[in-house]
Amino acid sequence: MADDTSDTGLARIADWRSTRRSFVAGVGAAAGLGAVTGTGVAQQGGGPGRPGAAYFVYRENGQYRVTDGMSVAFRTTADRNAEEAFQYAFDAVPASGGTVVAAADTFRFGGPATIGDDTALTGQRGTRFVGSRVGRRDDPLPSDDQENPLPRGHDLIRIRGDNVAVTNVAFDGAGTQLDSHAVQADEATGVLIANNRTVNGFQMALSFTGCENVVVRGNEVVNPNWYGITSRGAPEGGERDLKRSTDVVVAENRVSGMKFNNIATYNVSNFSIVGNVVFDGGHSLIACSPAQQGTIVGNVCRNLNKFGGDPGGEAGIEIEYKETHLSEAVAGTPEATSSDITVSGNGIENCEVGFVARTVPADPEDTAAREERRPYSFTVTGNAITDCSAAGIRIRSGEAGVIATNTIRNAGTPIDVDEEYTEDVRRDLNVTRP
Repeated sequence: MADDTSDTGLARIADWRSTRRSFVAGVGAAAGLGAVTGTGVAQQGGGPGRPGAAYFVYRENGQYRVTDGMSVAFRTTADRNAEEAFQYAFDAVPASGGTVVAAADTFRFGGPATIGDDTALTGQRGTRFVGSRVGRRDDPLPSDDQENPLPRGHDLIRIRGDNVAVTNVAFDGAGTQLDSHAVQADEATGVLIANNRTVNGFQMALSFTGCENVVVRGNEVVNPNWYGITSRGAPEGGERDLKRSTDVVVAENRVSGMKFNNIATYNVSNFSIVGNVVFDGGHSLIACSPAQQGTIVGNVCRNLNKFGGDPGGEAGIEIEYKETHLSEAVAGTPEATSSDITVSGNGIENCEVGFVARTVPADPEDTAAREERRPYSFTVTGNAITDCSAAGIRIRSGEAGVIATNTIRNAGTPIDVDEEYTEDVRRDLNVTRP
């Protein structure tokens, strides 16, 4: 397409450049990068950022375009191929780092775009990434309202570098139910996923696998198929699935409407799950399966709509050993079961069970596993548990646990401890109310 070189067209382009320079400068300052110069290079400010280039991706005249603040560096006809424009921008970021800014527009993807080292992707109010359907396959565990085969999709954003941020984007799964993530981070150190919204599908909305130093904060996740925020990776059983991650914070997210766990921190150590609102899940709303050295504090967990489930019932919060959640690297090691976890100050309401600790071997008849591979060294204290039909707190297997100062109202059994498969679980100062 020829460029518009009329006086009117040149005036419009001048205005366009001015608007985008102002916008990118504002984003740079907000990110701690300082102002963006006319060369498109961000100067270091007083915040946590570092020098780097800035690129702006937008849609105009039927094209996806990328500018560096001075000129259009890339353009392509817009046809479910927004990943081409974003990939160009990500690849253009130099080794010193930089920011890619997405315009307040809808970008339709036909495949994933991959972010490398030292790159921030940020949107603004109105930025929307939409995926595509790429076929169908059977879900191994369909719900009653699903009919196989289900629509398959693709990842929208893949993080494959260190020191990466993805913020302020609305992700639309286009109704896909399998093989898709809004954001998927793999083998990365220093990951921030914040202030995003995911809707209309995805097998697993926000995913990190084999990562270190991960923060997932302030996101809203609505109605994915399997998991909301998870350390698993689609497809289930694939090469990314069930890798261990460390130093993880999941905070202040609102997650609802999936058939498995809202927050699924599997094979995670040194973690904190704090201040989230999770509801309308099909399995335990917050699940550590397994996890070690962590805290689950100040979350609101409500309305568990049970789908299937494991022995002992699904819960507002669970810690467990589960044999089918173990990779070869973890099986048989101390990291195979949950340990050293504090569960405190949570509000749990209208779940089958408020809190559960348990062992789930692959063979349901393997009772020895409940003695040999049980969660240990856990503290459950100061939680408010209400309207849990089966039990307020249930310990099906566990060792060296403390259950104290919890308030339990209207539970089938306030505290249910299986004496055969538990050892040294102390109970003190819990209060029960009808």
